[in-house]
Amino acid sequence: MHQQDILIFFEYQRQIFGICPCCGDFFRLSDSKIYKDQRKSIDWLDKLGKDEQKLDLLEDKIDEDMEFYKEQAREKGRKQATKMIKKVDKVFLPQKLNPDDAKVIFHPVDFVVFNGMKAGSNGDALKNIVLLDSDKKSTEHKQIQKSIVQSIDKQSYEWLTIRVDNDGSITQE
Repeated sequence: MHQQDILIFFEYQRQIFGICPCCGDFFRLSDSKIYKDQRKSIDWLDKLGKDEQKLDLLEDKIDEDMEFYKEQAREKGRKQATKMIKKVDKVFLPQKLNPDDAKVIFHPVDFVVFNGMKAGSNGDALKNIVLLDSDKKSTEHKQIQKSIVQSIDKQSYEWLTIRVDNDGSITQE
């Protein structure tokens, strides 16, 4: 049979109609599924389909296992990183502060720590603001520290929130 003959054969199948003996509906011969009451024999296409299903199930199981092991590895890595940071960080972790919450300014204090900033979105978890400075400073610098403490104690400061947008525009809230 040539390719054209096969196409003509299937086109004729589409033009042959029948009537269902059970419900009386019309149908095309090409749309019908012909079967016997006996169980059909399994051919190579059926076997291939079953094998493909098995492979899909195995692949899903492997993907699930992979995610589980990745998460375990991430957690183990976090714990190891925290241990290593504790050995190196002598400033923030002893104070129970997250180094990611700190901003370096060096003058008049070394760091401004927005405690809890990284824990929540939009500063929702912000607990307090810590001005962190080292003790080993000159007499002049210690006077500045003392002045800052007095200003905070007396609440003689003004707080402004200024936003810088992605386009560079600045707005004051």
